[in-house]
Amino acid sequence: MHQPPPPAAGSAAAAPGVYRCGTLTYTRRHLAVLFFWLLWGDFCYMVMEHVTGPIMQLKFKALGASNFEMGLLLSTIPMTMGAFLNPIISFKSDRFRSRWGRRIPFILGTLPFLCACLVLLGFGDRIGVWIHSFFGDGVSQAKVTIYTFAGLLLLFTFFNTFVNSVFWYLFNDVVPEHLLARFMSWFRIVSMGAAALYNYYVFPYSGSHVMEIMCGAAVLYGVGFTLMCLNVKEGEYPPPPPYVGNRPGPIAAIKTYGKECHSLPHYWYLWIGTFIGSIGGGIGLYNLFMNQKIGLSLEQIGHIAAYTGIVVGVLILASGWLADRFHPIRVVLVGGILNIALVLPANMIWLFWTPESNETAYYVAMAIALGIAAPVAALNGVWDPPLLMRLFPRSRYGQFCSTNNLWRTMGGVLGAPVAGMFVDVMVKHVGEERAYFYIPVWQLVFAIPSFVLLVLMYRSWKRYGGDAAYVPPIDEAPPTEAQLAERARANADQAGTRRWSAH
Repeated sequence: MHQPPPPAAGSAAAAPGVYRCGTLTYTRRHLAVLFFWLLWGDFCYMVMEHVTGPIMQLKFKALGASNFEMGLLLSTIPMTMGAFLNPIISFKSDRFRSRWGRRIPFILGTLPFLCACLVLLGFGDRIGVWIHSFFGDGVSQAKVTIYTFAGLLLLFTFFNTFVNSVFWYLFNDVVPEHLLARFMSWFRIVSMGAAALYNYYVFPYSGSHVMEIMCGAAVLYGVGFTLMCLNVKEGEYPPPPPYVGNRPGPIAAIKTYGKECHSLPHYWYLWIGTFIGSIGGGIGLYNLFMNQKIGLSLEQIGHIAAYTGIVVGVLILASGWLADRFHPIRVVLVGGILNIALVLPANMIWLFWTPESNETAYYVAMAIALGIAAPVAALNGVWDPPLLMRLFPRSRYGQFCSTNNLWRTMGGVLGAPVAGMFVDVMVKHVGEERAYFYIPVWQLVFAIPSFVLLVLMYRSWKRYGGDAAYVPPIDEAPPTEAQLAERARANADQAGTRRWSAH
């Protein structure tokens, strides 16, 4: 077999079995240790994330909150806070320099406060009763408790925004670029495994053991994330890129952020597609209630979610390989087509058919989830972050991710309450027993234009070089033919270096 020539000094890999990411150097053993701690942190984080959402949904529903109130308190207000904080945190993190790196200080600094918020949420009912004692009978205890949970959830969201922003950027800074897709496949497996374990063993008790679940999540997250931060080391970074006009200050920072992220149509396709898709996804807040109206118990819902997570986790290894082989954008395009053509129409079955029994509903829902939705979810699983890692500039990865999140948040802020209003309207027209079955109709209406914009993004990616010569643009015109040829030669040389390093 023909062997590519050895890499030049200072290239991505200096010797066989040695992997580099910036100034970081790994042997295979060190790389395995890095992956272990990052995946362990992911496990702890996913458990914590899966705990808060479903419990708060069930709690607000039990306290008598309307669908509109749930959309407002669980989605709109927290997402608005995230939309304001995430760009600031991400922009500062990209340009932050310390002996601990540019990501880990943001995680460790907020960790104790986030854990405290989880514990307080666990005691939210008792705190609500205590606060209500100051108001007397003039105010409903249920309403006071609802807004007590809302306030605690707001504090939790504030501190979680720091972690939810920079944790994902850490991978791009410490994992060698040519291993990112494979790492993210394992990352997804761990995430889905954590979700499966939670859904199977813990979720059925979400309505009865809130305090125990929340406090357990706080301990796991606090200990687990601390260990990860102490065992993952960031490398040295070059000086941060200057602001527009080489001027300091917050105004210059805002101009830099806006100009770099919004001056090119290339990224606008992604921003608008994300916005529209997020509006459609806002109705996902009510999927739990659709499953209940189908006739499923909380235990059955948890089992379906657990099995689906396992199947997606296995299939995503294949989708990760496909993403490496054909590029994530092509894999996501196929996933988008199948979602529109198969998954959403299959979920509309409940509009036209009523199962004869609880068991029938369970097996049909299981068949749809495992046989149709899970394979498509595995294809779309390489969207974020593997696709974004290939589309965004590495030096400003956090900044561009925050912009994507900003557009997603704006769509979610609008989507959740409007979707709640849609469900409330359907309740009036078809009754509460059937209103939630229209969720996939809402999703399909927004999935189609979002997919069209992804196609336009793909065409723009091709214009900027595609497979052979793509370099993430920042405020520049598409490259000339000569520039594309030069990039293609450079990428071919780099690919040869990576193949050599794998031997």
